[in-house]
Amino acid sequence: MRRDFVVRDVPGQCHGSTVCVRGDGSFVVAWFAGDHEGAANSRIHLATGAGGQWSDPVVVSGDLAPCWNPVLHRRVDGDLLLYFKVGATIGAWRTWLVHSGDGGRTWSAPRPLVDGGEGGRGPVRVPPLRLSSGRLLAGASTETWSERPRWDAFVDISDDDGLTWRRTPDVPLDHDTFPGAGIIQPTLWATPDGTVRLLARSTSGRLVASTSTDEGETWSPGAPSAVPNNNSGVSACADGRTVHLAHNPTTGDWASRAPLVVSVSTDDGDTWQPWLTLEESTGAADREDYRPADSGVLTTGVNEFSYPCLVRTPDGLAVTYTWQRRGIVLALLHP
Repeated sequence: MRRDFVVRDVPGQCHGSTVCVRGDGSFVVAWFAGDHEGAANSRIHLATGAGGQWSDPVVVSGDLAPCWNPVLHRRVDGDLLLYFKVGATIGAWRTWLVHSGDGGRTWSAPRPLVDGGEGGRGPVRVPPLRLSSGRLLAGASTETWSERPRWDAFVDISDDDGLTWRRTPDVPLDHDTFPGAGIIQPTLWATPDGTVRLLARSTSGRLVASTSTDEGETWSPGAPSAVPNNNSGVSACADGRTVHLAHNPTTGDWASRAPLVVSVSTDDGDTWQPWLTLEESTGAADREDYRPADSGVLTTGVNEFSYPCLVRTPDGLAVTYTWQRRGIVLALLHP
């Protein structure tokens, strides 16, 4: 495993990274940064590079603010799409899109992804899943914050490689009995028999699972899985029956965001085993206590290693994640 900071020691905070592999094997990484989440100066920042050599970050969201949760997607023709949310509150989010035809060096002006309508349209946290048919499925969600908050997950479908999207109904969930607000930010993968599986972040202390047998049109009722969840984002990707899942293996609503691990399943996601630890806390008081990227686990006394984005590369896996809200790390993994 090799780890490098894409960016570090940012003013304010950074969070919510996304990664895409370019045709030459290098990477594009984006994240949002500002004084804090939801701050008026929060913008989408982006860098390109590989092997510890990264371009200076640039802002690709224009004057839109506050910005949240970018998601990168590489089209079959090689062009890059970057989706991101804009809104003062999560319930008022609108999704915007920028496009690059030169590998992420330059980007178009932002445009709304869909006409009208607030909420979390298009990919909300992790890259869309491409099915063998070419269809894209994007895990999406809505959040209503009120006296009784309600969260729901759904899947957006694109049949033109990410340019336009069609919303499906919410994943069925019994809100009368479900602990807390519900489920958001699903990650998806396809099994060899064509079934699509989903795991969603939840307020129940466990990831919630659902399946589709019709290319994402309809979904089974959400049911708690055996995988612990701390009400924080996760990311999965599959190769045949082997599925890798990057997550915090802690249980509870708003529980600790450390350690950060990758688990593996060899039965389409029915069962999971620990595979690799990306980050763990030593309990040290010194916030600057970390080792070089190639010498072992980066350590600190402050516990937030979160919001992983896990993707396949030509020779393994790559994952980006939030490092203490002060940096974004890219790790290269070789199963």
